[in-house]
Amino acid sequence: MKKLSGLGLVAIIALSVIFSSCSKYEEGSNFTFLTAKARIVNTWTIKSYTINDVSQTLSTTNTYKFDQDGKATLTVSLGGFQLLDIGTWVFNSTKTELILNDSAGTVSTYEIVQLKNKDLKVRKTAPNYIEVWTLTGL
Repeated sequence: MKKLSGLGLVAIIALSVIFSSCSKYEEGSNFTFLTAKARIVNTWTIKSYTINDVSQTLSTTNTYKFDQDGKATLTVSLGGFQLLDIGTWVFNSTKTELILNDSAGTVSTYEIVQLKNKDLKVRKTAPNYIEVWTLTGL
């Protein structure tokens, strides 16, 4: 009986360490059964966009689709017209950055602030500004 209570205590300590550990992402949850790849593979729409903490108004509707095979599709819609760009996406080795490569070969790297099943928040820091994109999964 003592052995079982000792194992129970070890299990409780292990679970508390797992659930109280720091999240990989600044605004992320501490525990998830889904991998980062499973969470990012989705179709995302922009909910908000800021530059240096100032909210920006987009005149277009932008949709990003990240496929499991690494294909990234950006659809920009304005007044019935659509522009489509197909590129690629990958994570860095620690899965803390999202790296996008568009069809022209331009590479953009974003720090992942939050990555949940239906919520994605990324930040791009440049010498003179900080962009923050908040997206919602469909």
